[in-house]
Amino acid sequence: MRDRIEKLIDKTISVSLPWIVSKDGVVQFVDPLDKKEISAHYGASHMAVSLIIYGSLKHEDSLVKQGEDLLFSVLDRWNENKELPDFHNDFNNFALCVLDHFTDKYHERIKETVLRTKDTFFDTINWLPMRWFVNLTRYKWTGDVSYKDICQKCMQTISQATYSDGFIEDMLPLGRSFSLQYDVATVAFMQYLRVMGEDIDLSVQTGALLNAVYPDGDINYFGRGTNQIFAWGLWIYLLASSGQNELDRALGYIEKRLPEMLKNNNIMLNDYPGEEKFMWWDYHYSSVYTAHLLFWLIMALKDFDKCSIEPRLISDGSSGVCISRNDNAFVVTFDGRTEYLAEAGPSVVALWTKQSGQVIKGEFGPWYGLFGNKYAQPDVVMKNYIGLIKTESEQSNRRRNRVFAKLFGENKKCVEGMNRPVFIAPSVDISEKVRLTYQVNGTPLLLNVPSFGGSITVSADGEQVVMSDTMKIRNQYDWLTIKQKLIDSANVIEVEVL
Repeated sequence: MRDRIEKLIDKTISVSLPWIVSKDGVVQFVDPLDKKEISAHYGASHMAVSLIIYGSLKHEDSLVKQGEDLLFSVLDRWNENKELPDFHNDFNNFALCVLDHFTDKYHERIKETVLRTKDTFFDTINWLPMRWFVNLTRYKWTGDVSYKDICQKCMQTISQATYSDGFIEDMLPLGRSFSLQYDVATVAFMQYLRVMGEDIDLSVQTGALLNAVYPDGDINYFGRGTNQIFAWGLWIYLLASSGQNELDRALGYIEKRLPEMLKNNNIMLNDYPGEEKFMWWDYHYSSVYTAHLLFWLIMALKDFDKCSIEPRLISDGSSGVCISRNDNAFVVTFDGRTEYLAEAGPSVVALWTKQSGQVIKGEFGPWYGLFGNKYAQPDVVMKNYIGLIKTESEQSNRRRNRVFAKLFGENKKCVEGMNRPVFIAPSVDISEKVRLTYQVNGTPLLLNVPSFGGSITVSADGEQVVMSDTMKIRNQYDWLTIKQKLIDSANVIEVEVL
């Protein structure tokens, strides 16, 4: 397995190393699409640390030297960059602390830099394990117990965000945001804390994620981070460092898709040109996510089999992520969250059958509001959803759905004439086929079914309904067919997939 991880590392380095350039005598990590360094984010710090660690592991002095040149440039410009509005304090501090634990060669500069750099001021859950490690390192350096208090607060907040089934919310209070990508991140970051000596039980959290893996090996198929590469270095790290058999399938999944993604400067594991930034969020940059992937692949190699986890499965549905499976099918339903349309529900977020393979993956996408404006594809996003939709032209109906009320506010332009999802939780039955049953109480609704394939039949109150293939769209993965039918009045709608 180590050799396969190493091959992924080498492929990623071969693409990203040319992004380190000297501009006016300053070494920078220049984004291949935006043609500038994304200095407020964390690409440069992660790239620098990656090259130093990997070069040291492989005894390749040239890689270490390139990493050092970039590291010193990052540190020289740190004071200037940390004043930028989007500076990722926790990510950048974390990368430096990881390097300091690997080697004391840069200790004084790293210590001085991290001690004068504040933590990020908000409590996004997947950032907290990094903050925990940074403050653990500060405590090691100084003996100041206030840093231990911050570690304790991070641990308590993560605990509050963790459901009894092991899935972890990404924002508090509960009910705001959940994404498989950021759940993977939180658990993998905490696994690094375990590798570094912290006493943390991740058995249930790891069991939940392993149970959620799509039959083709995908771990990142719903939520705000759908199909983004950010999750994958962390997922490989979690599996590799804890001795999970799932590592083989995970590596197989990314091995098939990473070369095309790297060639296209994309951040998603599809074959779209990165220049399109299709379904990217406002904060996305190719160089940043590629460096982050590289960092965690290298950490997976370094920490291979360091700290085992015995997964434990608790399927009580407390998180609202409900997974149904047998030998013939796999279905995931999600209760939904309020912060982003990409995480709204209840809805079906994944469906696979033995006969047809991948049928449904990926739901909604970036939307107007928080971080979803720059690359919005509103018409595509609204059709990337299996379920019932209603066309509403009156702004007065806006507040019927709390997600849309929050996102749109008083913006009449965005609200009028929209197709709106009607979030109804279907019952799920799996036998030789999948049956989704919606109780709709006679309301006229449009049934919308995006599908990569599969034999799909629909009935309304027991009478078969003929669906129309209305269009093809792309979602986060590939092209799919939109099947639709306006159902004027029915109490029960059933969708069967073979």
